[in-house]
Amino acid sequence: MADVFLAILPLALASMLSPGILAVSIALLARKDRSAATALLLGGIIVALLLAAAGILVAQGDDKAAEALGFRPRAIDLLLGLFFLVFGIKVILEKPKPDSAPAGAKKTRGFAKWLAISFLGNITNFDAVLLNLAAVREIFNSTAALASKLMLLGFCDLCFVAPALLPLLFYIAEPQKAARMLEPVGNWMQKYGRYLVGAIFIIFGAYLEIKGL
Repeated sequence: MADVFLAILPLALASMLSPGILAVSIALLARKDRSAATALLLGGIIVALLLAAAGILVAQGDDKAAEALGFRPRAIDLLLGLFFLVFGIKVILEKPKPDSAPAGAKKTRGFAKWLAISFLGNITNFDAVLLNLAAVREIFNSTAALASKLMLLGFCDLCFVAPALLPLLFYIAEPQKAARMLEPVGNWMQKYGRYLVGAIFIIFGAYLEIKGL
């Protein structure tokens, strides 16, 4: 289990770098809209569960798909590795958006609308989605026991929803300090997060290329 954990740890941690989700959560809690912040978290949990199911299915079928197409099983690793390398370079080179928060983040909306906004914001957060899927695939392609796989899956999902979860937990513990203390973190992620995420994509892409050879 330890080797699998070390393999997926960078992917899981990098999936936490979602400045848009974090910014929205901080903005909601700054105006004491705990219900909307909870909806933001719930939407992320729903997406995380869907990604878990998708990642497990991919892990169970990718070798068979490669063989059906006439490739050796590890060809999937080579293809994914190349994709991750290219995507990592793209992430590093692209210019940061002035405001990556979902539209309407500062407007008052109901729980159901914030749940929908959160679902769309998380499912289209491609960096975090790809990192999470890659981690889940690594977990369920491993020979670890099922209980260990489920623990690692839970860790990955916890990291995925952390941008919405951590501000809410911090707000519950320190409601007066939460927004003021978390805002610099969001600003740092907005400016520099893409470099770390891009580097993780490139490193993991290189790992998959070596693994597939």
